[in-house]
Amino acid sequence: MDSTVKVFLTATDVEQFLIDNPDFFEGREYLVDSLSIPHQQEGAVSLFELQLRRQRQQMQTIESEKNELLALVSRNDRIFRHFVELERRSLMANSGEKVISAIEHKAREMNLKVVVGVVGHVHSQLNISKENWSRFKAKNIADRGAYLGRLKRSDRELIFSKGTPVSELGSYAVISFEHPYLEGFLCFCSEDGGRFQPNQDTLYLNHLAMVIAHQLFHLEWQKVQTLHAQSNT
Repeated sequence: MDSTVKVFLTATDVEQFLIDNPDFFEGREYLVDSLSIPHQQEGAVSLFELQLRRQRQQMQTIESEKNELLALVSRNDRIFRHFVELERRSLMANSGEKVISAIEHKAREMNLKVVVGVVGHVHSQLNISKENWSRFKAKNIADRGAYLGRLKRSDRELIFSKGTPVSELGSYAVISFEHPYLEGFLCFCSEDGGRFQPNQDTLYLNHLAMVIAHQLFHLEWQKVQTLHAQSNT
């Protein structure tokens, strides 16, 4: 074979060689110093300087992600504390009205609106038809027991008898009452379209809805008692 024959390497060949031999520049540091990378604004920069810049960018990205994570943890902690307090107030309530009042009060503190729907309830404020709830649940709530995100108008009309609580661009957390004797839902509504999203965890919301359903089923309703007293006089 003629030893004078030149072997032409492609950029891909060089790239693969460097990947396969990461220690190639050991003992050849002078090559690193002599290499320059074309730069649109500065003409050319050394390989070492380029590496430093990339490391700075990576550190800035990591720092930004860390700050976002810390902010998320802090926000989730505040929300969790709000819901724990709501659970406590609900368990201390001695009537159905006081449970609803506690939910509405906490929702205002969190800059949210709230809707509670109970199938066949005597209060028109809470009542939702079994047909509408069944249709909504079959379409939007699967094994997770909750729906988080935006709602189409047709879906909103199924569960909100008095009109949409927030704007068209709002978001919702609709949690089903997984109770053996009470059908319905607890729904938090936000004007912020990104407040409730499908990928968010619903473990504690499901627990909270179960506690509220238990209270609504077992507690008496003062207004109903008053109406009964009036009808008997």
